[in-house]
Amino acid sequence: MMNNYGARLAEALHLAQKDRQELADGIGVSVQAIGQVIAGKTKALTAENSALAAKFLGVDIFWLATGVGGPKILTKASGQWPFSISVESFLAIPEEEQNRIGEYIEFCVNKWQTTHPAKKS
Repeated sequence: MMNNYGARLAEALHLAQKDRQELADGIGVSVQAIGQVIAGKTKALTAENSALAAKFLGVDIFWLATGVGGPKILTKASGQWPFSISVESFLAIPEEEQNRIGEYIEFCVNKWQTTHPAKKS
């Protein structure tokens, strides 16, 4: 786990193949502000700018803020996680709510399968 926000921000830039200027322009801050965060002269971006940076760089917001979990968001396109929220965000909600969501998804799939029978080959 990367212990400092600046290191995670630098890693996010690397993963996104973006430079400091692109990030600064993308979230509306100065390139100097980005540099100060990465250098450890400033602890972190504001919560709002951190969220914007995570979205701009395509990394998990919870990872960027805390270092918990991984930087990559599993996406529908990756074929690993079919939802628009990250796995980490889903796991951050109470287990009771996770179960309720799972039951609802199962209900929806069963309903769809009932109304759309599989074609025989």
